[in-house]
Parts: sequence; C-alpha cells; structure tokens
Amino acid sequence: MTWVILTGRQNDLDQVATPHKIITNRDYLAHPSLFRGQRPKVINLSNNYGYQSRGYYASLLAGSRGHKVIPTVETMIDLSERKLYEHALPELELALNKCRKDLGGVFPAKVAIFFGIGPSKVWDRFAKLLFDWFRAPALEVHIKDSAEWASIRKIGFLPLARMTDDEEAFFLQCLETYTNREWRDTKGRTPARYTFATLVDPHEELPPSEISSLRYWARIAEKMGVEIEPITRKDLAKLANYDALFIRETTSISNLTY
Repeated sequence: MTWVILTGRQNDLDQVATPHKIITNRDYLAHPSLFRGQRPKVINLSNNYGYQSRGYYASLLAGSRGHKVIPTVETMIDLSERKLYEHALPELELALNKCRKDLGGVFPAKVAIFFGIGPSKVWDRFAKLLFDWFRAPALEVHIKDSAEWASIRKIGFLPLARMTDDEEAFFLQCLETYTNREWRDTKGRTPARYTFATLVDPHEELPPSEISSLRYWARIAEKMGVEIEPITRKDLAKLANYDALFIRETTSISNLTY
C-alpha cells in the first residue's frame, strides 16, 4: 500500500520534504479516480477538522472508499469538546505524572506529540498512550502543573500552519519514522461497566488516602471494568452522572462531605 498525504493548501508541505504523494484535500474529494483499485494509507494534515470542513469530509470519504486514514472522523469528533474526551484523562494524567521526575519536577505549559512520539524519550510512555487513545498526526496537549499533580487542560490538533520551524522539522522526522512502520489500527477499548467518582481535595495537607494509593486503585478498578474519575467540590453538581461516590476527603459534619 502507498502513503498519501492530504493538506489544506498546496504550499502547506513541500513535496521534497517526503517521498510520499502529497495532494490537497480538495483534489482528494473531487477526483475519486486517482486511487481507483488501490487501498492507500492516508494521513490527513488538513488545517481544519471541524464538522463539515474539507478536512472532515476527506477522512469521512477515505473511510467509505476503504482507505486507511488518520485521523478518523471519530477522532475528530472526540477531540472537538473536552467532555467528549474527559473519560481518557485519568489514564493519560497518570502516565503524564510519571514523567515528572525525569523532567526535573516541572512540566511545560504545552507539549506537541507527533505520531505518538514526544520531544524526548522522557515522554515516550505518555506519547504512545495518547496516540493509542487519539490516533492523529499532530496533537498539542496543554498542561496545568501544581506542586504534586499535573492535569491536562486541553487536547487539540496542531495543524502545520501553527507549527514553528523546529516543530515542523521534528514533525517530518516523526512522519518518516511512522511511515516506515506497519500500519496499526486503533486498539479497541472495552467500555467501563461502572463509573465511580472519587472526591478529593488537592490542597488537603493530610488526606485520608495518598495520591499513589488512589492511582493504584484506579488501575485495579479499570481491569474490573470500573472507571475512576477524580472530582473536587466544584464537580458536586455532576454527582448524578456517576454510579457511586468514594469520599477520599476528610469528612466532617461541618463541611461538604456531610
């Protein structure tokens, strides 16, 4: 199978930058005969994946033509709103926080992940997991760091038009690495049977449970088909969305836990 790269504009990516065929998403949509009888692997690098955009329709059409494509329409929809991907955040944040020590204790405000490859080896575990969840060429993760725990503020696509020169150069290296591998379909994930909310106070000096204990519990629960989602007092209005509540904030008759 051949690789085909779709761009939003002809000048988005220089043909000499890659040995693979580059065409615009407009041409891909308008000329189905270009790949008749073939099953190319398509990398959609459109600058806009919004609903009903050319980038959206290019991936939609690729699927109907039997072409393998990243990102799929499902991935585009998943990343269109935080509430559609927040179920992935507990697992991703666990992997993210394991990078802290090797990063010197401080996280950057954002990090770019290309084809499941991070800016250094330190990011390998997190980058691969992110790509497993959201199979996309270029993703940008915005991080909110506190003293003990780094959380993910936003996951979004990083189009070529917004990449710096250094980012684009690294992206092309990752593109070459990715296209030299065998195609791997997204791993199927078994939906959780139950969702448990875990009430915590990130600022509590002596919490009933250590963060490490809660992480371990979340990993065991996942194997049993239970999704664990940490919540704080600001999330109490959403309690009806969960199957159970596990209170891991110090209880008192005078506070919200009672």
